Amino acid sequence: MNHLLELKSVGLEYPAAEGFLKLYGDGISFTIEEGAFVVVVGGSGWGKSTLVNLVLGLEKPVRGSIHMRGEDVTNQSFVNRCSRVKTAAVFQRPTAVPHLTVLQNLALALSMSGLPRREREERIQESVRFFGLENLSHSRPDSLSAGQKKRIDLARALAVRPEFLVLDEPTGDLDSSMANLVMPLLRGLNREHKTTILMTTAVPRHASTSKNQVHLRPPAFQSGMIEATGHV
Repeated sequence: MNHLLELKSVGLEYPAAEGFLKLYGDGISFTIEEGAFVVVVGGSGWGKSTLVNLVLGLEKPVRGSIHMRGEDVTNQSFVNRCSRVKTAAVFQRPTAVPHLTVLQNLALALSMSGLPRREREERIQESVRFFGLENLSHSRPDSLSAGQKKRIDLARALAVRPEFLVLDEPTGDLDSSMANLVMPLLRGLNREHKTTILMTTAVPRHASTSKNQVHLRPPAFQSGMIEATGHV
């Protein structure tokens, strides 16, 4: 199999209440094969979101390198990385455009896809139905709950049908019934559409979605600085 993503001794740091949290030592090293479903497991404040930002090109590592399909993309932006691998992301915080309706947000995500109008509309309606957004389709995100906003972001990602889907705790704001629907959907996307998925979670039962897991160690307090290492 071919590597879609490879992290080589990637080190990172980010601010925390007690100082800076740094993944150090040998850094984080792992590969994601084309069509794989990989879950990054770790508690709150262990660096999962920062790792997602590094993978997407939203932050740069303090050292180490990141490769996509064999090319070093460590210093490349999200847009440049998408030119190599069609990527969609769902973050912990909602990213839907607040002044657009649910339907308009999904239409915007597909506006540059090059798909015929009819296919775009079919994808939008399919995503809206799956995530139970029919009654909210003409609502604006700024009037909705955190869980409803998360469903919009997930519906948008589903409509795009990316090659590479990056999810930062995708069930975090969902109730248990919706979370239980989302996980089988992700497995189906991976299995049927060959979508490569990288997902972070702090929930052990969600980690069991995949046999391919990356475990982050909890931070240890030393001299006013928090330090942690990542391992496969």
